[in-house]
Amino acid sequence: MVKNIELNELWKELSTAKSVVLFPHVNPDGDATGSCAALCLALREQGVDCTVCAGKIPDYLGFLNTEFFTDEAKAGNPDICMAVDCSADHRMDSRVGYFHKGLRKYCIDHHENENGFGERYYIDSDAAATCSIIYEMLKQAGVSLSKDAANAIYTGLSTDTGNFKHSNTDPESHRIAAELLEQGVDHTEIMTSLYQNRSMKKVLSESRAIDKAMIFAGGKCIVSYLTSEEMAEMDATHEDTDEIIDKLRDIAGVEMAAYLEEREEGIKISMRAKTYSNVADICRSLGGGGHIKAAGATVKMSMEETFTAIKHAMEEAV
Repeated sequence: MVKNIELNELWKELSTAKSVVLFPHVNPDGDATGSCAALCLALREQGVDCTVCAGKIPDYLGFLNTEFFTDEAKAGNPDICMAVDCSADHRMDSRVGYFHKGLRKYCIDHHENENGFGERYYIDSDAAATCSIIYEMLKQAGVSLSKDAANAIYTGLSTDTGNFKHSNTDPESHRIAAELLEQGVDHTEIMTSLYQNRSMKKVLSESRAIDKAMIFAGGKCIVSYLTSEEMAEMDATHEDTDEIIDKLRDIAGVEMAAYLEEREEGIKISMRAKTYSNVADICRSLGGGGHIKAAGATVKMSMEETFTAIKHAMEEAV
């Protein structure tokens, strides 16, 4: 854990500010979206003028209350700009300029960061999700969650633990889930929206990537990719390909998986490990980061160069 403020102090400063803008990482996932939604709703209940400066929210999270999300920060200089599930300003992409307009810059996150981030930061890499930290902060403060806020936290906790099957799932994850269920979260709606709502483009994208995957290192490693031309051919978006890496990792015998995708900003690398491997080290060496068993990076190399570099790094790692 890396922190220079306690959760009760962080909540006090946030809840007494006049204006707060929250910043999730680029291409926000369930945890980033859920954390921001829950915290924003809680702060608004305290009378704080709070919004979320985010990029496009994935369609599969459309059931969450995100009416306060915007592509741009509010004009002027907010009292506090806070990174949520985002431990470095480069992970905000084009919104970073808005973040630095804040009179004070804070961070709350569960990604590893030895140096902290912002003027006030609370980073617990042992937490299963940033939503877990948000929940604990609100619980300590005695804040009653609205149904929308509870749904948002449950969503983030479920997605970041792989619906409670990833290695980051801990007893606290199940305790929080149980408490949220007791508070009336709509479990059926959330599970249906997250896991039983797959588009045909998603299925076809996964099929294409799996079909061209390369297995090596005695079956312990697998890597695949999709080019921008292939994506265009299938009319697929990044949202349609976000589960490919998990499908590759789930193959029997595979210890480490990598999926590469050609984007405007470079080659997006997603990596997963199953048991003993550390993919965070590989991604950090390429300018990215993440968790030991789930990490990523974006590189300015050709697909061929990236494929070769990742394959070599994976072979060395296992």
